[in-house]
Amino acid sequence: MQVGTTSSSFPLPLLPHNKTHNYTSIPFTFKGREGKPRARFPPIAFSASSTTKHVWRRTPQLKTTPSSSPSHQLTQKRHPRNQQGPSHLDHSIDMDELLSSIGQTQIEQELYSLMSTYKGRQLSIRFMVSLLSREPDWQRSLAILDWINEEALYTPSVFAYNVVIRNVLRAKQWEIAHGLFEEMRQRALAPDRYTYSTLITSFGKAGMFDSALSWLQKMEQDHVSGDLVLYSNLIELSRKLCDYSKAISIFSRLKRLGIMPDLVAYNSMINVFGKAKLFREARLLLKEMRAVGVLPDTVSYSTLLSMYIENQKFVEALSVFSEMNEVKCPLDLTTCNIMIDVYGQLDMAKEADRLFWSMRKMGLEPNVVSYNTLLRVYGDAELFGEAIHLFRLMQRMDIEQNVVTYNTMIKIYGKSLEHEKATNLVQEMQNRGIQPNAMTYSTIISIWGKAGKLDRAAMLFQKLRSSGVEIDQVLYQTMIVAYGRVGLVAHAKRLLHELKRPDNIPRETAITILAGAGRIEEATWVFRQAFDAGR
Repeated sequence: MQVGTTSSSFPLPLLPHNKTHNYTSIPFTFKGREGKPRARFPPIAFSASSTTKHVWRRTPQLKTTPSSSPSHQLTQKRHPRNQQGPSHLDHSIDMDELLSSIGQTQIEQELYSLMSTYKGRQLSIRFMVSLLSREPDWQRSLAILDWINEEALYTPSVFAYNVVIRNVLRAKQWEIAHGLFEEMRQRALAPDRYTYSTLITSFGKAGMFDSALSWLQKMEQDHVSGDLVLYSNLIELSRKLCDYSKAISIFSRLKRLGIMPDLVAYNSMINVFGKAKLFREARLLLKEMRAVGVLPDTVSYSTLLSMYIENQKFVEALSVFSEMNEVKCPLDLTTCNIMIDVYGQLDMAKEADRLFWSMRKMGLEPNVVSYNTLLRVYGDAELFGEAIHLFRLMQRMDIEQNVVTYNTMIKIYGKSLEHEKATNLVQEMQNRGIQPNAMTYSTIISIWGKAGKLDRAAMLFQKLRSSGVEIDQVLYQTMIVAYGRVGLVAHAKRLLHELKRPDNIPRETAITILAGAGRIEEATWVFRQAFDAGR
């Protein structure tokens, strides 16, 4: 096995290599069996996470002597490049059977003995790389690589190393991946794009993003050009980690290197700019895309629309939708649902209605989100008749209804002063197997409070508390407001006292409830108490 100090002039990512590392092969045993390591390899302690069998692993060895170190031996074991071996036996070997036999070996010597038949390199390096790629055990793949290099004396192959690096990274063996990378250098193999891409992507997906970027820097210093897929993966990893500045930096680097972003990369960056609240930059990307011949698609526009909706920029969303229609970009279900909401927010109920009923003409079947959104738009516009008609239409057509559907309709019945119908919907939804949530009960309590039926509101509130239903901030806030509206100050103060001395209620939640109920003075008091207590 190749050893020696790293040939790199700068440190490898993640793990500092301040000492010389020798990576040795350690035999493994099944439970109840002991393997005998080669005399020059001291035994090591296996981690608690190991399985009952311990296959060969490479571990740092503190000292070697020049006369016995594998690196010294390597200089004497020249790989005969000009010597032609016998004809390859690739087609006469059953790889599945060979893999099965390898899987039954328990120590390194057994594997070497099994492979000794092919020590004369009767199998091509292509066959051996395929064998490595199909070996499911990362430790056995290390041993096979040792056999390839040190027993059969194949010319070192970057493809073989790439496969084994991939195998050990899949097993999250980060230090061993570092060791293999060093070993490639020692064997005068130049890591290629696949080597770096595997390292960068694996470290990034494991959340070690700084290490992934260090590998990227090393790749660029080695003048190995990355490709669009690699940089796009890094951008997506940055986005998932909410590190938007790094995503933007990688995107800039990609373009600086002359790599042309594709549609996927642009769409990902629209998302990144949106999450970073860089709205102008996100919008300008659409212009840039058209300038370089990458036409924005439905995902481009819907991503931009979602960004504006999340930040309540409804006018800007309407502008993007108009542009989308001008360029005749096809609409999808998500875009239509977003725009029904936008129209509702802008008090454009007729436009929302028109878009909803035209969806089927576009080949789009409205889903429960579409119906729920239009129900809310009708309710906000006080188009109660249309809302009730749509609700019953959903039931007649056996369209899925959920708790949001019923909560919306309960609120609509409350606004239309049909209190009993609102109350009856709670029983109806339970009969349909839809469980009410805190918002359901909060809406009912609010309706009864506004109707002057505070006894029913209070009775429901107490019933909920005694039944073990979680009383969230909306329910507390609703009940405090209901008590305050009819002048039941003592009852309101009792709830306020609970919030001022919260046991199971976080102080932040108590402050939010009090402020939402218009009790600014009490909210300030709780905040000061929490501040003084250092909580």
